[in-house]
Amino acid sequence: MRILIVKLSSLGDVIHTFPALTDLRSARPDIEVDWLVEEGIAGLVRAHPGVSEVHEVALRRLRWPPSRWLALIRHRRGLRTALRARRYDLVLDAQGLMKSAVLARLAAAPITGFDEASAREPAAARFYAHKLKLGDEPHVVEKLRRFFAEALGYPVPTEHGRAGLLKPSARPDIPLPPRYGIVVHSAAWPSKLWDEERWREIIALITTGGRQIVLPWGNEEERQRAGRLAAGIEGAGVLPRRLGADELIPFAAHTDFAVGLDTGLMHLAAAFDVPGVTLFGPTDPDYATPYGAGQRFVRSTHERAPCQQTRCTHGPAGTRCMDFVRLEAVRDAVSEMLAEVEARRGA
Repeated sequence: MRILIVKLSSLGDVIHTFPALTDLRSARPDIEVDWLVEEGIAGLVRAHPGVSEVHEVALRRLRWPPSRWLALIRHRRGLRTALRARRYDLVLDAQGLMKSAVLARLAAAPITGFDEASAREPAAARFYAHKLKLGDEPHVVEKLRRFFAEALGYPVPTEHGRAGLLKPSARPDIPLPPRYGIVVHSAAWPSKLWDEERWREIIALITTGGRQIVLPWGNEEERQRAGRLAAGIEGAGVLPRRLGADELIPFAAHTDFAVGLDTGLMHLAAAFDVPGVTLFGPTDPDYATPYGAGQRFVRSTHERAPCQQTRCTHGPAGTRCMDFVRLEAVRDAVSEMLAEVEARRGA
């Protein structure tokens, strides 16, 4: 039997699907698994040993401006040919969006997806031959583990899920300290950003005693913010260049710890059981806490959190969800995490 998983993006969403894939490969080793994903994170999916073939979709790159639409049509035709050549017995749409459902149809195989109440876009359920309701489990990883198990007819494992990624033996080819932690200060949602002065206090705490941290970045604005956060703090350094998805894997896997916002790099580090502290404001930690060993989180005490707004409309500065992520709570969580890291190192 050969199946296709459709989970296009984002980095964190793809990582959240890995434990379900690991369960599947353990319970049904007879099933060959392919994956359809956005081209920018295809390298991450290829890093999972349970995936046979990865199909890359360039929807993000080609959907805008309109001058690229002809290339998008050609890309779609090529993708349809490649998918149908694999002759899938079943497609699992693990995204639940209209775009994922439409792309899943290109494989010309029966599609199992979420029902109207569970899909992120209820209209997507119209494309599915089989519709499953997500479980009552609060965390998205556990919901997906149940979804895969029910779709393919095996019991949900009782043990904690594992991402199943193999730790790369080599570190990325960039200058890095022998031992380092990471501080993930940027996010795609502007509403997730935390006050820079508070970040500097946490960075000063972390680097006490000679610890070293690296601040990653993905664009010029983030690079400049990283520079401001690290300025004048011994032991704090800025990543020398932007890393691609393939390079982020060894970068996250070889770090000693991670502190940051609810974003993909924190979830990637957690997939390798890197201890971490994640700050939550507009998003729900009960639903999407980084999934791995040694994880802690600090949630906003704002009355509207989690508001799920990508851009805050609560009011002026001082009233955002992230303004109610208390510095003292973050300091306590980071101190506990660092003590755990030191104890593990000394064991």
